[in-house]
Amino acid sequence: MQKDITKERSRSVLSIRQRLPLLICALLLCVIIAFAFAAYYVIRNAEVAMGKERLASVCDQLSSMLSKSTTADITATKLTADNDTIRRCVASGGTLLHDEAVNILKATVKDSSNSMDELVDTHFSSILRYSRENEGLQTKLNSLLKPLDPSAFDAGLVGKIFTVDSSMYCPVVVPVTEKEKTIGYLVSWRFISSPPSATEPVRQLIGKDAAFYIGNTDGSLWTNLTKPVAKPLAETIEVNKDIKYKDAKGQAVIAKAQPIGSSSWLVLVEFSEQTMSEGASRFLKWIIIIGLLLIAAGIIIARVMSYSITRPLQQLTHAAEAISKGDYSSTVKVERNDELGKLAEAFNIMAGEIQATQSDLENKVIGRTAQLEAVNTEMEAFSYSVSHDLRAPLRGIIGFTAILEEKYSSKLDDEAKRLTDIIKKNTLKMGNLIDDLLAFSKIGRNELVKHSINSTEMVHEVIESLDPKHVNDKIKWTIPTLPNVTGDTNAIRQVWTNLISNAIKYSARKEEPVIEIGSFRHNGQTVFFVKDNGVGFDEQYKDKLFKVFQRLHSMAEFEGTGIGLAIVEKIVSKHGGHVWVEAKEDQGACFYFSLPV
Repeated sequence: MQKDITKERSRSVLSIRQRLPLLICALLLCVIIAFAFAAYYVIRNAEVAMGKERLASVCDQLSSMLSKSTTADITATKLTADNDTIRRCVASGGTLLHDEAVNILKATVKDSSNSMDELVDTHFSSILRYSRENEGLQTKLNSLLKPLDPSAFDAGLVGKIFTVDSSMYCPVVVPVTEKEKTIGYLVSWRFISSPPSATEPVRQLIGKDAAFYIGNTDGSLWTNLTKPVAKPLAETIEVNKDIKYKDAKGQAVIAKAQPIGSSSWLVLVEFSEQTMSEGASRFLKWIIIIGLLLIAAGIIIARVMSYSITRPLQQLTHAAEAISKGDYSSTVKVERNDELGKLAEAFNIMAGEIQATQSDLENKVIGRTAQLEAVNTEMEAFSYSVSHDLRAPLRGIIGFTAILEEKYSSKLDDEAKRLTDIIKKNTLKMGNLIDDLLAFSKIGRNELVKHSINSTEMVHEVIESLDPKHVNDKIKWTIPTLPNVTGDTNAIRQVWTNLISNAIKYSARKEEPVIEIGSFRHNGQTVFFVKDNGVGFDEQYKDKLFKVFQRLHSMAEFEGTGIGLAIVEKIVSKHGGHVWVEAKEDQGACFYFSLPV
């Protein structure tokens, strides 16, 4: 037990003075970490929500701004298409007012972004055109209209963006009508190429870490209005919904797309998630710095508090250790009025009471020791008296009975001889009883002298030492190798003698007596047993067997004083063991006794 306590103390290498600051700092660290990450996620989610709102707002503004631009282009082109000269030229297939129509188109191509104006019929076949571009480019631009559906342009529309000779163009197509019937179309091809300075206002609107793209609704081409760009890496692009994906740099972005009115275009704006949560990241960084400062301050404060609390506890500990070593005069200085001060006062009172109690106890022990010594002296005197004073009359009875039998044998009839024989037997029995009582009383007074005992040798010696008339060839002995034990040699021999002699005695009437002696381990003790197949007894009386003068068989059946098993129980108990028995009538008994390993 003491080893376990020492081992447990060795594990607790930190004192309370050290553990208290560590505990406070650990709690403070847990609180700071929990607060920091909870606040971080709340702020981050709020910033992302605000970023999404701003993304939607920016996307709506760009869509609205570009819608106004495309509407303005359609309106300007429609004014030209509504000119009577243009209408009559288209209606005639270009045969009437050809030169006048060319002059009108020439006037509209003055803008540098306007590459070519062309009049076409309802099947997009060219009627006449005017352009500053070469003939080859004109033919390529005209060929782009052929696959398109003319009816899609009946209300006027800015068509898809096309790439021709590494340049981007888009058609502004408006119908030429006569009596509310479309007779042809005016196609104004616009060159799309804006310098970076032209898109700067848009950059300022969306922010430095954002990007925008203009693309055809069918996804065939995307541009940043300066040059064609790769398609955004989103799996699908849905209008008016948040789109999450990773850009070409591997950064997570959130995007939103809106259609551009009066066109076949979409505008897509993307924001970096990292930029959205930049404020939350800065907040977390500052929280960590502040948390480290708080932990440092907490360590200092905790050490001061720890010293203030543990110093009186150390004084109490030293005083308690002194008391445990027998120094009952050790006290604690009371220097404070709080709970620790009251504890010190209570400890001092307790120490005084312990000192007084210890003194009183020592006086009682001295008195009790003197009483025990007196009792032991009286017990020894009584034993001496029993051993000598009681034996003398018994020896006299036996002697006079022997003289009576020897000198007056001829004068004694058979009945008198029987009576003298009974007197001798009972006198001898009285002597044996006195011997057993003396042996029983000595067990409690004698100190045990323990040695290592070879149990197997001792059992065989006991069997050989018994009266040969009891040890006959009829008995079948089963004796395996028995474990060695530690105990008083004479006392343990007495245990084996009493148990084996009982087994011989109570199995003697069997035709084939069997005695088994063995051992086993149980609950950290070595258990021995002596088992016979003799007369046995009713188990309900087994608790009486180990008491003085308690017998389960009459003297007429089996000889004995009734003290042998009581001696066994007293010896085994004094060794720290236990004795018990299992039995059945006419089936034998098994006596067990255990000894500490």
